[in-house]
Amino acid sequence: MTPEAKKKWINTLKFFAAYLVAAWTFLQFVDWVLNRYNISPHWVDILLWFFIGISPSLLIYFYHQERLGKRIVKLREKILIPLNFILLFIGLYFGFGNSDLGATTKEINYTDEQGVAQSKTITKEEFRIGVPIYGFKNLSNDKSLDWMQYGIGRLLEEDLSQNKSLSPDFSFYTDTSTKIEESTIFNDFYIDGNFKKEGENYSITAYKRKANNGKVLKKNTFTGKDLLPLIDEVSLFVIENSGFVESKELRYLDYPINEFMSDSLEAIREFIEGNYNKAVAIDKRFALAYLEYAKRSLRVSRGKLEVQDLADKAFEYRTQLPLQKQLEVYIQRNLAYENFDEATEQVKLQLEVDPHNEFYNDVLFSIYGETKQTDKFYESSFKLFDIDQNPDTGTNLALAALVNGNDEMLIEEIKKYELLSPNLKIFRLQPLIFKGNIKKAEKLLEDIKALYPYTKYRAQAYDTAIAYLKKKGYDISRLKKFEGTYRASFNEQEQIYWIENNRLIQYVKNQTMQAFFPAGENSAVSGFLNDGVKKCDLILSDSGKPIGLDYNQINYNNTNSYWYWKEDESIRNAHRAFDEGDFENALKLYEKAQVENPKHGYIPNIISYLKYIKDNDKATILKQNEAFSGDYGPRKFWIEDGKFYYKRKDNKTELAKVELLPISENHYMDLTRLGTIMAFEKDPSGKMASKSYSFIIGKELKFEWVHNYGNNANVTNYFLKND
Repeated sequence: MTPEAKKKWINTLKFFAAYLVAAWTFLQFVDWVLNRYNISPHWVDILLWFFIGISPSLLIYFYHQERLGKRIVKLREKILIPLNFILLFIGLYFGFGNSDLGATTKEINYTDEQGVAQSKTITKEEFRIGVPIYGFKNLSNDKSLDWMQYGIGRLLEEDLSQNKSLSPDFSFYTDTSTKIEESTIFNDFYIDGNFKKEGENYSITAYKRKANNGKVLKKNTFTGKDLLPLIDEVSLFVIENSGFVESKELRYLDYPINEFMSDSLEAIREFIEGNYNKAVAIDKRFALAYLEYAKRSLRVSRGKLEVQDLADKAFEYRTQLPLQKQLEVYIQRNLAYENFDEATEQVKLQLEVDPHNEFYNDVLFSIYGETKQTDKFYESSFKLFDIDQNPDTGTNLALAALVNGNDEMLIEEIKKYELLSPNLKIFRLQPLIFKGNIKKAEKLLEDIKALYPYTKYRAQAYDTAIAYLKKKGYDISRLKKFEGTYRASFNEQEQIYWIENNRLIQYVKNQTMQAFFPAGENSAVSGFLNDGVKKCDLILSDSGKPIGLDYNQINYNNTNSYWYWKEDESIRNAHRAFDEGDFENALKLYEKAQVENPKHGYIPNIISYLKYIKDNDKATILKQNEAFSGDYGPRKFWIEDGKFYYKRKDNKTELAKVELLPISENHYMDLTRLGTIMAFEKDPSGKMASKSYSFIIGKELKFEWVHNYGNNANVTNYFLKND
């Protein structure tokens, strides 16, 4: 290298070093400005890549600055420098073209309970800080504290959800490898810890760990006699170490756990374990437990009356809840009373505030299922995942992609993340089957069973399906006989099936849509092997007409089976007349439906009811109901607004509130559980007694009403009336 060239390089490096210092200083200033005025931090990334990207052009300029200063530009510089900028701008466009480059906050407007217009500034969902929370290890020898292993994390999630700059997400994992594998996909850190109880004192140690290796970044230990105030302290520790900076514009109310939930630790334990009925029995003002109980009851269709009672209780005590939860109470109450238009408007408004709120999205997805909008389901799920990438939104997007037929997209997206989390290969199984790649699906299934032995029980349904598809091929037209509506015999739940996007779509009332593929001439399968698999077996009459559905929920190592009655158009017409109060026409339609469906279980009971009220006046029926009213052990029968109701509640069981309709002088059909008949009779002791009958579907479609089904000694169906 000549002395002149060496001098040029030294000067070039000096200028470039000065440029780097100036650029870094400028970036620090820009970062401060963006934080100060809540502007998108993406600008720092854009400027960083811009300063790096123009480095080749700058090096050329610094090296030849004497010549270029005289405006003597050679051909190579005329090509290289513009090309550098063109490639840089193309790269920035593809890298940040879909990013929100405006403010990190937005102002939302709402009307409070008094009807006064209010506004509040919150962080946009794209800029919220993800906070994965995992199980806390029990260091005590006291097994009665094991519930806190997931209880602490669950309470932290509930508490942190008040801060709209954070996106807390709790998963009950205690092994480090799973935490790292799951959290590193979308987040920079995660929270876990341990706890113990020594004497009267609780001690909780919380850790903030680096997502990709589990290294401790921050930790703190909190000690005290009362557990709930300690949860609030841990919550504050998480907020302070999450990267959230409180400002004048961004300030969130932080209600103490014992005020917006319950001050009873035992009630909170029952709440955490999902025993909402026990939680509200301990604390009768536990609004959040009433709300969650109402949500679950609606989701599984326990009964309209039960859901309304629970929603009314949540509404009564709503003022102790944070604003967001109060809004959920309003929505849940509208759903309970079937004010769907109001609920829909409220949900859409709240999704502007909290687009990844599980409850709001569940309601919206249920509406899409009700209206069979598979495209909307996918679009909303994709948007939700785009603004808040976490395992839950990812799973939901996979479900929506399967429903909408976006199999190839799902496979490609999974491949992007599979290197970080190999167990995601489980999600490739269904799209391969829907695409007809049965051999690849079979190979993948064998790999999954080998790598993840816990899936083997659920995989049996897939084994059956793949064996069938290898032999018969993928032909969705074979499942056309599934199309229609099915009504559960054990509650008010309905399932609706139709064929779309070359697959069988299922919508469960108040839930969401799922996609099924053929698993036999009269069988269909769906579900993820790491969660739960569903298998439907269509039951046909001797003439080949579908009359029912044997619905199997396959869990980790057991299967729950449920019976659903097929409701053809004749039955649906009869239902409509019944619901409209046109009992004379309803009786004719039900009698016609019975002729067309001779093996149907509950139609004869409805016919008996309609004939009974036709032959007996209201005064006679009221007198009959009064005679049977009262308490029979855990069973309670009472008259309310002229109607006859029943509810059972004891230490082990709490059934939904239901209305009973007389079908004879001492027998009643259950309007919610159509597979149940309640009867009253005189006991040999002279006391009145209540007993129940269940409709049983046996082998070879042998249907019968039985008392004490299966001779189960743990179930008592005969109770004497209390004195």
